[in-house]
Amino acid sequence: MLKKEPKWLEAGGSGTVRRTLKRSITARTLVVGIALAALFGAVFLVLVLAIQQQRQAGRLALRSQEAITAGTDLEKSLINMENGLRGYVASGRERLLEPFDAGRRAYPRQVTVLTRLVADEPSQQAAVRRIASDIDDYVALWALPLVQLAGERLPSARSVIATGTGRRRLDALRAQFADLFVRERAVARERELRAEQRSDVAVGIGVAGVALVVLLAIGMWQYLRRAILRPVGVVAGAAEAVAAGDLSVRVPAAREDELGSLARSFNAMTASLERSQAELRRRTAELERSNAELEQYAQMASHDLQAPLATISMYVELLRRRAAESGDEQAAELLGGIHASSGWMRSLIRDLLHLSRVGRGELERETLDTNELLGQVLDNLAGPIRDRGAEIVAGSLPAVQGDGRQLAQVFQNLIGNAIKFSDEEHPHVTVEGVVEGDVVAFLVRDNGIGIDPAQIERIFRPFERLHGEARYEGTGVGLAICRRIVEHHGGEISAEGRPGVGSTFRFTVPRAPGPAAIERPPAPQATMAQ
Repeated sequence: MLKKEPKWLEAGGSGTVRRTLKRSITARTLVVGIALAALFGAVFLVLVLAIQQQRQAGRLALRSQEAITAGTDLEKSLINMENGLRGYVASGRERLLEPFDAGRRAYPRQVTVLTRLVADEPSQQAAVRRIASDIDDYVALWALPLVQLAGERLPSARSVIATGTGRRRLDALRAQFADLFVRERAVARERELRAEQRSDVAVGIGVAGVALVVLLAIGMWQYLRRAILRPVGVVAGAAEAVAAGDLSVRVPAAREDELGSLARSFNAMTASLERSQAELRRRTAELERSNAELEQYAQMASHDLQAPLATISMYVELLRRRAAESGDEQAAELLGGIHASSGWMRSLIRDLLHLSRVGRGELERETLDTNELLGQVLDNLAGPIRDRGAEIVAGSLPAVQGDGRQLAQVFQNLIGNAIKFSDEEHPHVTVEGVVEGDVVAFLVRDNGIGIDPAQIERIFRPFERLHGEARYEGTGVGLAICRRIVEHHGGEISAEGRPGVGSTFRFTVPRAPGPAAIERPPAPQATMAQ
């Protein structure tokens, strides 16, 4: 079937191209897919931004807590310096200056840390700068001069410290620290609230995005179900109807997309199949009529040819006897040849008619006891078996399903050939049957002249003879008849062998249902040797 070009190619217009693309399922699916992907991407991007802002707000809230901790450490260093200074002035022992020295070494670094932690709040930065400046003044203008004075005149230092100037400086700094901590806690609460709000926004965006995606997915499913799955189901149902034998079925083909093309192709296919089936029925009827006429002709020809041949054979036999009685041996010999040829021609006509009838028509299938069937065959071959002193051995054979008369013909031809094509003094033939699933495989083995493997296919052709008629009589149609009978039963037949070693013929037929196909009473050996 030639594939039609799309309509937009036939029309050749750009507007038609756009309309076709709009109707295309591929294009629509691509647009919907891109829209879904864009929506997914937008929702994901918004979620990422919201989560980043939430994390940033959380980090800022944590930084406020760290700033309060750093301020507390700086305040402790300042208190340690004051306590160390007072202890040294009160006792005069330099060992008590260690807290002062440690706080003096630590506070610049602590100021730096605190400054970094409040860098994003200008008001807090200013407060930290004021605290740092006041601490520097406290150290440079109060603490260090007092230490020096205590080292030179301890009583004077004690009178200076008793004025409470240092305590007032310390209280002023602690008040600044308290104010710094209050404002930083307020900043921390504000940042935590902002982080929670952004978290709520992120969750809301996520839920809304998921809900929107679910709604779009449901809409996409409904669209696919209506626009694709339902039409595909119609085509599938029509295909099942076609498979069941209804070639008149058609599907709607009004759409202008891929499914419309599929429907039109399907309708074209069924129309073509319907025409082909009609043509096949017509030719089958002609063949059946021709075969019937040919069979009728063969029967008439067989009858019309056999009657004259019978008359010729009778008269030739009479003439041969008269010639023999008169002593004319040459005439008797010639007439004997004519008599033999007419007999061979009668056999050939009979076998040709048999070959034309085998493998046609319905089989008369029945469950057959193969052992009884083989017994009948051996009774028919009793003469050749006795004349050649043959020995036929058969074990218990499985039951089969088939036409008894035709299968008996197969056994008779194979066993008869095994006896005939043997140069042994006592031909030996074995018959076996093996169940192989739903079929029974029969093996007929002999110790005859064997077969050249290169000639095996020839022996199943009608009128093919591997040996001259003077050595082995026959028309050469026996194995061709066997093949037609076996194939008519749905089986296969084959052969193997070597020259001078013997041959084995194998053919299969359907197994009989039930246990009778396996369990059979043992059959007696058919041995006829003399």
